[in-house]
Formats: sequence, structure tokens, C-alpha cells
Amino acid sequence: EPMEQIKNGHASPLILSAKDVEVKFNLRGKTLTAVRGASLDLYEGETLAIVGESGSGKTTTINMLNGVFPATSGKITFEGQEITGMATYKIARLGVARTFQNIKLFNSLTVEENLMIGGQAKYAKGSIVEFLLNPKKAAQEEKVLKEVAAEVMEKLKITDIAHRTVDGLPYGKLKMVELARSMMSSPKLILLDEPAAGLNPSERVEFLESLIQLFESGVDLFLVEHNMDVVMKISHNITVINFGSKIAEGKPKEIQNNPEVIKAYLGDRYKAE
Repeated sequence: EPMEQIKNGHASPLILSAKDVEVKFNLRGKTLTAVRGASLDLYEGETLAIVGESGSGKTTTINMLNGVFPATSGKITFEGQEITGMATYKIARLGVARTFQNIKLFNSLTVEENLMIGGQAKYAKGSIVEFLLNPKKAAQEEKVLKEVAAEVMEKLKITDIAHRTVDGLPYGKLKMVELARSMMSSPKLILLDEPAAGLNPSERVEFLESLIQLFESGVDLFLVEHNMDVVMKISHNITVINFGSKIAEGKPKEIQNNPEVIKAYLGDRYKAE
């Protein structure tokens, strides 16, 4: 069963909203529309999933929401503040973190060091010059980063690998480390790009448990995914896209019974009883 919705209806505040957003690229003189007229609403205390096959525009949607690819038209807001066209680092400072489909970690550094880098924007505000000229302040910042990293690692049960270099860790652990790094900035919302991709069944269960725990601690989740089992277990609301356009949206049960979704993605075995 999906997680029980914390708040009934939409009495809770709107945390992330996109209205009629498009992303277009110019490719060899031709205009390519990667995301077409996308609209979505994520309310506080909810998890929203976008489902679609490879090439359906899912990753582009996340890149659009966190400023990697500026929207060509439309409007995006986070906690009521317009973020359309805002730089990625500014959106991150507002409380939006993300993970990547292809894990982006520093392979030669330890797990703890990777996490500390993830927390620098929030906890180490000075420039590199200040860092070099004020060793006392630098030592204080490092102490804080180590403490926050220790808390995050304990929460995700990866303390045992804190001092191991990332290179050579199993894929499931790498996913955990990347999730941990995204938590270092104490985000209000995490954008997850295909969180279950590449995980074996037991790793998937472990990762899902961590996501549910995160959600229950007060972090809202927005995920793009094509693994329907994961989406059904964790989402309150699901939007299904096909070739950059929305074909359905609703609660997990509604999506399971939507004829267009069954035809495009699910097959009859997913039909809800």
C-alpha cells in the first residue's frame, strides 16, 4: 500500500508548482520541444511522481525545475516564490536538493568527504581566501560539516562506510551516499531522478525504506521514475507522461486503472482489483 497521506485534500500549502511550462532546444537549426506544456502541483506533506519511459522527458523536467535547463515559457514557483529562470545554486539555497540518474560523486574521496562537500554551500559560507587566511574559522566550519555528515550517515545507516573511498562501493551504497549528500543542505524538497534505476530487489527495498523515513522526517519528495513498483509504494499523486506530454494524473489506484496508462506502460497485471 502507498504511504498514507498525511493531510486530507489540499489544506496543506503548495510547495512546488509548474504552469504550462515548455523547454525547447535548437538543434542544427531545428526547434526540438523536450517538455510540452507541463503543469504540476506538489503540496507539502506529499510525494509526487512523474512516470515515463526513457526519452519521455522526465529528466528534462527535473533539469527544468532546478534551473539546469531554463524553461522557454511558463511559470515555476517554490513556496510561492517564482524560480523560473533562476540559477541552480540559488534554487538549491531556497531548499531544493536533487539526485542524479547517473551518480555524480567524487570517486577518490571518502563517503564522509563527499557529504561534507555537499554541505559546504550551507555551512561554509566564506570564500577560499577567507578559508586560507582564517584557519580558526575554517576548523570550526569543518567541525560543523563533520557533525552534520555524521547525523545524516546515521539516519541512512551508512556510518560503517564513512571512511571508505567511494570508488569500489556497491551500486546500492553509492545511491545511498548520493541521497545522503543531497540531505546535507537540510532541504525542504528533494528531486529524485530515477532513484531505483540499477538497484537489485533487496537494494530497492532498502532505498525505499530510506525515502519513506526521509519523507516522514518532513522532507517532501518529487521523483521521476519508470519503475512502477517503486512509484506505487511511495507516491500520493502520479503524473504519467509520454513523449513530453501528460497522458494521465491521479492517485495510484486511479493510475492503475487508467486504460491509456495500462496500454502505454503497465500491462494488465497492474490493474487494481
